[in-house]
Amino acid sequence: MPHSDPVFFESLSRMIARLASDPDSRQVLRQLAQVVLDATGDATGSYSPPGEAAPPLRRMRVARAIGTSDGGGYEEATSPRPPMAAGEADTYRSGDSGIRPRTGLIDAGRAVGGEKFVPVDFALIEQRCRLKAEGARWAVARRRLLANRADFTTDVEPLDRDLIARAKLLPNCFLWLNHPNGPSSNDASRYDEVAACFETLAEAVALVRSMEDDKDRDAVEFENALNLLAEAQSMLRISVVKFDNYADTDQRDVFQWLKHTANEQQIFIRRFMRLDDPGDPNLAADLQARIKAAAGSVVEARKRIKQQKKVFSKLAHKCQILKDQPDHADDYWPVVYAMVDELYTGGVLSTHRDFREALLPVMDLLPDNEELPRSMQTVVKDIERYLDAAPEGGEEPTEDRPHPDVLETARLLKGRSLVLVGGDRRESAEQALVEALGLKSVHWVSTQDQDGLESLESAASQADVALVLLAIRWSSHSYGDVKAICEKHQKPLVRLPGGFSVNQVASQVMAQTGGRLDLTTVG
Repeated sequence: MPHSDPVFFESLSRMIARLASDPDSRQVLRQLAQVVLDATGDATGSYSPPGEAAPPLRRMRVARAIGTSDGGGYEEATSPRPPMAAGEADTYRSGDSGIRPRTGLIDAGRAVGGEKFVPVDFALIEQRCRLKAEGARWAVARRRLLANRADFTTDVEPLDRDLIARAKLLPNCFLWLNHPNGPSSNDASRYDEVAACFETLAEAVALVRSMEDDKDRDAVEFENALNLLAEAQSMLRISVVKFDNYADTDQRDVFQWLKHTANEQQIFIRRFMRLDDPGDPNLAADLQARIKAAAGSVVEARKRIKQQKKVFSKLAHKCQILKDQPDHADDYWPVVYAMVDELYTGGVLSTHRDFREALLPVMDLLPDNEELPRSMQTVVKDIERYLDAAPEGGEEPTEDRPHPDVLETARLLKGRSLVLVGGDRRESAEQALVEALGLKSVHWVSTQDQDGLESLESAASQADVALVLLAIRWSSHSYGDVKAICEKHQKPLVRLPGGFSVNQVASQVMAQTGGRLDLTTVG
């Protein structure tokens, strides 16, 4: 229907006069006229200015998944769309990133289907996503203002220019939702939806960015953040596709980063990394709430880690005093037990390196006449396992230079057997003792043995058994009972305050027997 409002025609005439003075703007008007002609069925063909060939028309469509797990893959396809005028590429974008105007294609330097990976700048992605969200909402408000005959010069153009100016401050920021030739929709709710998805991705990126370079980050919290980021990028992809099957480069870059990081750090991302497992844009508000909660957990985790560092520092200090002043052990061990318990019950793994570094120098000073607190038992047990599996800094025997204690113990025990009481039987430790000391066998009475004392007496009574080793902290039997059985069968009893490594055993045998084993009682 012809528009009869003179005000409208006056405004239109002023706008056309202003645009006609600019060559690029004239091309936009030509394209607009072509769109109108095509829509009304009056066009006989594509319009091109005299002497100019019609440029190729392009758009984006969703591609099939790259491989079986690529949820962000897109490819280019040809389909009618008004061409972009010369110079328009910079209207709502800045920089030269290899991103093609309107299409959102990424350049060949980024990872696509196994190609090389180029690190992304999460700070810029976060800023671009927030600006794109603002642009999406402005696109709806702008349309509403024009429909209500707002003054373009005062009510629309200043906001256009402000958005453009801010986009140009961000490298590679293409506001495709606001571009004259960009994808669009007649459904205003889609703009609100995609704006919410851009904001959600920005929040998820901010969360991961806050943890990415934190060497003390909590591994569980980081994995949770990656899963939230995966959901955010997937729901954005689904929302963006509704705009003429478009592909957003920030979403694509986040997807590629996630795939690369999960593979490099061996982290399993549970969902939202496949085309057949999409995120739901309707859950953007819910996801933002979960991201906010996760951010709070990260803050708490940082506080916890900071406190744990302080306790570890104090633990190392107390252990150093113990080493320097062993006569005051009775005063300091309870303090050490309390700090170990605080760390262990606070979530620190018993295998944590700082436990070993603090406690290893004083392992031999642990009291063997009292039962250790459960947390301390667990930590010390793991330290002993570490000692069994790793060389003992500079003291581990080698083929060229066996430790003197090992050589002497092997001379005394060659061809004979040992009884080892306590702990859990480990074939590797048992075999190492047999080979290094030339033993006939090791009878291991483990902590799990319900008939431990009977098994001990049966083993100790054998003639080829030279002595009994008691890992006092890991035995479920009292020292007195074990000692009584050893005296009954005239077998020396050697207590092990450390682990079961060859060096530990040989050192304790030589220290506690003085190398004076009465072999007449065992042969």
